Amino acid sequence: MASPGAEEPRDLSPDRAQAALDLLAELRLRTAPHTGEARRLNTELRTQFRLKRPADAVGAWKAALAGEPSEAVVRKALLDWSLALGLHAAINLANLREVRRLIERLVPALPLLESRVGAIFAWSRRGHDVAAALAGLVGRSPVMDELRTQTWRAVFTDDVRKALALKAPHRLSVLITGEPGTGKEIVAHTIASGRGSLDPDGAEPPWVTANIAALTPNLANSDLFGHVRGAFTGSTADRSGLFAAANGGVLFLDEIGDASHDVQVRLLRTLQEGTIRPVGSDSEQRVDVRVLAATNRDLTQPREDGSVFRRDLLERLSVLRVDCPPLRERLEDLPELVRHFVAMEIDLTAWPTIAEEVLESLVTQTEGYAWVGNVRELRAATNRVIAGQPAMLPDQAGGSAAGGDLTARWGVRTLEEVKLLYTQSVLERVNGNKSEAARILGIDRNTLARYAKQMEG
Repeated sequence: MASPGAEEPRDLSPDRAQAALDLLAELRLRTAPHTGEARRLNTELRTQFRLKRPADAVGAWKAALAGEPSEAVVRKALLDWSLALGLHAAINLANLREVRRLIERLVPALPLLESRVGAIFAWSRRGHDVAAALAGLVGRSPVMDELRTQTWRAVFTDDVRKALALKAPHRLSVLITGEPGTGKEIVAHTIASGRGSLDPDGAEPPWVTANIAALTPNLANSDLFGHVRGAFTGSTADRSGLFAAANGGVLFLDEIGDASHDVQVRLLRTLQEGTIRPVGSDSEQRVDVRVLAATNRDLTQPREDGSVFRRDLLERLSVLRVDCPPLRERLEDLPELVRHFVAMEIDLTAWPTIAEEVLESLVTQTEGYAWVGNVRELRAATNRVIAGQPAMLPDQAGGSAAGGDLTARWGVRTLEEVKLLYTQSVLERVNGNKSEAARILGIDRNTLARYAKQMEG
């Protein structure tokens, strides 16, 4: 309503009316996203800020269009929109006050957050590095998708703990399982990929590997945990050991199932307490090492000598677990694997068709083969085809379609029997040379000796 003495409302000229309506349309476009929220909160805000409820802006807009708009109608619509804008401003003010309260609560924690922000951002950037590393796990089968998921989890679960400054001695260990030749060490490398990105000084932390089966039994503790001078005959100087060498980084322990009882006891204490005690020393040293362990055995079953792997150590090692599938469970990945192996050996830009030629030849020669040696054996067969040789060794030829698969040839039904018979055939082909047989099979001499003992039994 106009104030006393004010000029009576008059009709607007068409130009002025259109300009006013254009202004209302623009205001509506700018404020429409907020009016719903404004209506929802209007009761609370009217109480808090003593605001009157604005008229329905949509109704005002319709009224302005109902007939020949007058200046009074336009002013009323503008007032309605102004109140809506004011209410939206009140909402923002309430939000601002809440933000201020949150800031007041966060201020005491700022020093800790500032000390961690660099590590947290580095961790988020690391995703790109790990994604590239995961590409090295070749194959698109469902079991490989699951392997990548497990590997990704093993990478980032531990990194989040480190970024948030959780206790380093309890960094999460990973147990990598799988048959010989399934790529357990490749998985370990992937888990450790980009491991220097969280270090403030940017230095690359250590990556140390040890094959437990290859360690001399009497010296395994010294190799892993170090010794002091005079600890035993021949120890003329201190030795730091592999755990000390891996301090701040990753220690990969392959064939962990072959660890002696004494080594298992020491390893369990190191994983629990984050300390090592060199052989012959009276003092402990603190270490920050993430342990990745691998095995091709079922650690819940007794070993050949009747001993059992410590259950408490197994539980500590397998906080996170990654299972590498055998090649027979992912045969659909064979073409991609062969192309990958060819690309590792040959410049495909110069020989663009060779990968398909090798693949065709290999598939023809190995149809129906059991691939007991898994991906390692496939790579060796691929390299033989590249070199112009038969894909299969003489003793393997019986596993092709021409000679029937291995189970048909040997009349056996279990993978364990196939593995032992294949080992026996390789030993016969190399005239009992255990070193050469172990090289062909892709296993160490201790594992070969274990297979031989099983064959004798």
